[in-house]
Amino acid sequence: MENVKITSLDSFARGITKVKDKICFVSHALPLETCEIKITNEKKNYIEAEATKIIEESKYRIMPLCPYYESCGGCHIMHYDRQSELIFKEEKVNDLIHKFGKLDSVRIKDIIGGQDYFYRNKLTLHGNKNNIGLYKEKTNKLIRVKECLLCNEKINEIVDRLNKYFEKTSDNIDEIVIRITSLNETMLVIKGNVNESIKEAFSDINSIYINNNLVLGKESITEVINELFFEIYPNSFFQVNYEMMKIMYNKVIDYYKDHKDLNVLDLYCGTGTIGMLISKYCKSVVGVEVNSDAITSANRCMKRNNISNIKFHLGKVEDKIDMFSNIDSIVVDPPRAGLDKHTIDTILKLNPTSIIYISCDPATLARDLGVLKENYNIKEIQPIDMFPNTYHVENVCILERR
Repeated sequence: MENVKITSLDSFARGITKVKDKICFVSHALPLETCEIKITNEKKNYIEAEATKIIEESKYRIMPLCPYYESCGGCHIMHYDRQSELIFKEEKVNDLIHKFGKLDSVRIKDIIGGQDYFYRNKLTLHGNKNNIGLYKEKTNKLIRVKECLLCNEKINEIVDRLNKYFEKTSDNIDEIVIRITSLNETMLVIKGNVNESIKEAFSDINSIYINNNLVLGKESITEVINELFFEIYPNSFFQVNYEMMKIMYNKVIDYYKDHKDLNVLDLYCGTGTIGMLISKYCKSVVGVEVNSDAITSANRCMKRNNISNIKFHLGKVEDKIDMFSNIDSIVVDPPRAGLDKHTIDTILKLNPTSIIYISCDPATLARDLGVLKENYNIKEIQPIDMFPNTYHVENVCILERR
């Protein structure tokens, strides 16, 4: 044990200090705090530690509302007051964009924040025999929970019911995913040795799958955005924060309202949400997605919404991108790893007039912008707080050809 002074936060919301002449990352510590720490991991170039006692406390420290905060690990920054959390995220985007993208002249817009609790429309629970809960950070140790304060209240009602139900069974649960839409439609996706009698106890749920088999209700649940309907299947990707998702998508829609009649390529299109939302302003939209459930959903939704100027292709973006030509604009919403080299090279060959880059990782966004900036001006980077109480931050970036 030793006492240290925290100087700042890293991009994972860990306190930064020096121990043994090495940089030291301290979980749940805040800038300007003096902490007693316990070293948990020592590497050649850095040390990881946890704060065992806060000796001098930051005036921005608050008491986390969640009783599982210290043990669960799903949230990272619930001990920081809300305004400080937003400032941290805005500064994080600035630092990473300038450090890894070498984009010193690019101005980052003020972050858009929203509701900090009860915003998630999806929760994944893990199982151990008939117990369900969340995993302790970086372990498979199960933390039994009554509720998650980030999740929609209806999801938490279902968590409570599931806990009570499984206490009376000998089922062996591997995983349960709970989803809800703004139309209040619910889905349970259960994996493990679970008796189908669960459908009798949860007959009000719109869709229940057990081990990939539909045992109750309909195949998908329905979400609505800007008067368009979208179907969500068990493995479909859909943004977890409905209100922030609408803000983010409207940023993209606004761009295409002002730049009409373009041929748009929508990469990593998921269930085709963005493509359909912008379709009425575009000449054509082509979507590419690797998840077959998402493509099934996209094609059904296209028909349901009477949209005729979209085509969807199933496959990896890096395998499909060479198929296309005469593209005026590209939308990309890649996973955290960002864009691979082949995809970036092909985008540059396609030479679209604009690129809308949606990113859930500002570090890989910065890396990719560092390559694209040779051909494109970065007109705008808009941070959006899609994941309050965590260190994650979403960004919408608009690039226009030089």
